[in-house]
Amino acid sequence: MNRESSDVEIRFDEIAMVNFFKALHQHPELSNEEFWTTAQIRKIIAGLGITELNYGLSTGLVAEIKGGLPGPTIALRADIDALPITEKTDLSYRSKVAHVAHACGHDFHTAALLGAAAQLQNQASTLKGNIRLLFEPGEERHTGAKTLIASGAMTDVAAIFGIHNMPYIPVGTVGIKVGKLMASNDNFNVTINGVGSHAAMPHTGRDPIVTAAAIIMALQTIVSRNTDPQERLVVTIGAIEGGDANNVIPHQVTFKGTIRAFSAESRALAKRRLNQIVISTAESFDQSADIEWDHGPASVNNNQKVTELVAKVAQSFMTVVPAKTTNADDDFASFEEVVPGCYAFLGSHGQANLHHEDFIANPEALKYGVRLHVEVAKRMLDYLNSGLKF
Repeated sequence: MNRESSDVEIRFDEIAMVNFFKALHQHPELSNEEFWTTAQIRKIIAGLGITELNYGLSTGLVAEIKGGLPGPTIALRADIDALPITEKTDLSYRSKVAHVAHACGHDFHTAALLGAAAQLQNQASTLKGNIRLLFEPGEERHTGAKTLIASGAMTDVAAIFGIHNMPYIPVGTVGIKVGKLMASNDNFNVTINGVGSHAAMPHTGRDPIVTAAAIIMALQTIVSRNTDPQERLVVTIGAIEGGDANNVIPHQVTFKGTIRAFSAESRALAKRRLNQIVISTAESFDQSADIEWDHGPASVNNNQKVTELVAKVAQSFMTVVPAKTTNADDDFASFEEVVPGCYAFLGSHGQANLHHEDFIANPEALKYGVRLHVEVAKRMLDYLNSGLKF
C-alpha cells in the first residue's frame, strides 16, 4: 500500500465514516441523479488506493480490492440513491435538499461499505482473491442492478453479500434468513379512456370514474379468490386521479399500484389477472384501458450455503436473529439471480420505519456494518479457496 493511500486509510476511521454518512444524509440524490454522491465515493476510493473499474456508468461506481495472491472474486454491494420525500426529523444533519431524503438508509449502506473497503484495502496483501465493490445507483427505480449486470460488473464474481439497515432491529443485532426474504415487485399505471360530459347528463358520455371504481374493486379478488390463501400476495392501488370539477365527468382516469409476490407462479397469476380484469371491465363499460408496467426485481432469495456462512461470521460479534420476511422489495434479488448471495438485515434501531418522513438510521450501527462486510468478505474468499463452492 502506498503512502498516500495509507494516510487516507488512517483518516477514514470510524469518526470519518460517521461524518461522511452525515454528509451524504445532508445531500441526498434521486435515482440515477447521484452525481455528487458518486464523486464523493470516487474521491475516497481513489485516496484509499483502490482500483476503480470502468463500466461506463453515468452514476454509481464499481471498484475492486486486488488481493496479494490470485484467487476468486466476491462482491459487496451498497445502494446509493435517495427518495422523493421531505424529511421531518430534528437531526442536525437532516437533508438540505427540498423534497429529497435518505429515508431508506442508503447513505448508511454507502458509508458502511466504504468503511469496510478502507479496512480490506489495508489487508489487501494478505487476501487470496479480489473483492469487488458495487456502489449501485437507481435501486429505488429498479434500474441499478440491471445496469450493473448488463455492463459486465458481475463478470467472474463467485458470490455476493449485502446489507439493508432495519430500524425495528436493535443496534448490534442482525436478521438473517435462508431462502425467500423479500417480495418481487411489479408496479403498474392504468389509464381508463372514457368520454367526458356534463355531470348532469352522464348518458351523453362514458364515465371513466365509475369504470375505474369497478376495476379497483374487482382487482381485490385476485388475492381473495384467485390465489391460494397460503401464498403471500399483495395487490395495492396507491393513487387515483381524474377530473377537476364537481360538475364535469372527465375524459380519463388514471390509477397506479403495485403487486408483491414470493413465488413466480403467484407473480405471473396476479399480472395476468390484472390485465384481464382491467381490459375486460373497461370494455364492458364501452371504454378502453392502457396498462404500463414497471417490471421490478424478483424475490430476494438467499443461498443456503452463503447465508449459513454469514450467520456463523456474525455470531462471533453480534446477536443473530431470524430475519422477518417482508413484502418490501430490493433489486439485490437481481444479483442473486446471477450468483449465490446473502442479503442481511442490520439493526439500525430508528424511530420510524423505512420510507417514512421521520426515518433515522442510527450511526452507532455503522461499525457493525463495517465489521460484517469485512469478516464476511474474508470468510467467503477462504471458503472458495478451500475448493468448496456455494
